[in-house]
Amino acid sequence: MNSVPQIKTRSNGSAKRLLNVEEAAQYLSLQPDTVYKKARLRELPSVKVGRALRFGVVALERYVEQHTIETIE
Repeated sequence: MNSVPQIKTRSNGSAKRLLNVEEAAQYLSLQPDTVYKKARLRELPSVKVGRALRFGVVALERYVEQHTIETIE
């Protein structure tokens, strides 16, 4: 019988979720090759888990906020 792994939560109750390259690419609307390149160039915050790259959801949200260009009205 397969058990579902528990996602560890922080003290404030929010889940600390790591995305793989494909999930991060989908989240950012980019191609996986672009995510690999941006991680290699240290443009995207990433974590190495063994040989795999993982991306924190909170870090990706922060990246999007920092790279958002406001419109002029």
